[in-house]
Amino acid sequence: MRVIEHVEEDQAILFGDVVLSSFCPTVLIVSTPNYEYNPILQRSAMPNKEDEPEENAGPCKFRNHDHKFEWTRSQFQHWATGLAEKHNYSIEFSGVGGSGAEPGYASQIAVFRRMASSQEDISQDRELHQPYELLWEWPNASLPSH
Repeated sequence: MRVIEHVEEDQAILFGDVVLSSFCPTVLIVSTPNYEYNPILQRSAMPNKEDEPEENAGPCKFRNHDHKFEWTRSQFQHWATGLAEKHNYSIEFSGVGGSGAEPGYASQIAVFRRMASSQEDISQDRELHQPYELLWEWPNASLPSH
């Protein structure tokens, strides 16, 4: 699910704080378009001379009409790195589409992994930040074997 580009930029900035401080996931994966890659996509989708040019055709346009904003690699990495440091997560950057060489991947990915200093911290974190109650768990023993 892509949330980041379908909200206003100020809401997206708050998104990470809310998720990492309230839910404290072990792993959080965020992907969003790489604004710098858009000219490559738009060149491959340029209309024929006979066709009317699309409203979003050409460089420096957002990838989809419903995007409120899109970040460059630098903007995305700045946002993600700040969150990781603030909430005690490691951060790894990757992407999908393209080779990763200049101007980067078509979609950029940040993988946040929660760090803990000791086993006791992990146990305390689970107790303090577990907003869900387990109601039912699928028992593996009841799965039929073939």
